[in-house]
Amino acid sequence: MTKRILFIGPSLHGAPGPLPAGIDCRPPAAKGDLLAAVFDGATSIGFVDGTFDHGASTWHKEILFALNQGVRVLGAASMGALRAAECAAFGVIGIGTIYADYAAGRRTADEDVALMHGPAELGFPPLTEALVDIDATLEYLLSQGHIGAAARDRLAAGARALHFKDRRWECLCEPSELARLRPHFVNRKRADALLLIDALASTPEGPSKGIPSGFTETLFFTELHREVLARSRQAGS
Repeated sequence: MTKRILFIGPSLHGAPGPLPAGIDCRPPAAKGDLLAAVFDGATSIGFVDGTFDHGASTWHKEILFALNQGVRVLGAASMGALRAAECAAFGVIGIGTIYADYAAGRRTADEDVALMHGPAELGFPPLTEALVDIDATLEYLLSQGHIGAAARDRLAAGARALHFKDRRWECLCEPSELARLRPHFVNRKRADALLLIDALASTPEGPSKGIPSGFTETLFFTELHREVLARSRQAGS
């Protein structure tokens, strides 16, 4: 039986249309959530969004465990792109331009994909801007003649000077400039998330036959394993 589980939040906010049928959509992954997805019978996991600042992030060991169990793991757009780049050698499938930048070493900082967002009840609306989207927007604006090189450099430097919790276009542009540029903004995170969703929806049935992950259990992973199993049993009781 095929079971596709997707961890997603702010990266998909504002995207048109429903998800493809057959995808179990879950909120941004925290520590233990990918492991729980394996216990829930996932055959493919799409990892886009994950906790970054307000909770422990997904462990690499969870991904290696999933791969070792024959689960396909796809990563893109945000925390998923980071983990895909870090675990590509073990069989994680990285998707999109953000993943490609991390995999090639053109980006190295985790905070380039980080942003603040609202609650699940409102659809995880982004409250700040990810640097990957600002950079893509500035390059597009320059290529289309909406700004010059000096303005691009000024805005890029300003964005990098801000902590990700404060990174908003309103902090970089005057209101008149922002109104002129906003219709041309680029959302690379959403574009890459949509690519992953398409790939996840078309993953083959049955277990993966990819590269063995070489998984080795550790004391800390054993404790996490027990914690997630206990949580799963409690939820099912």
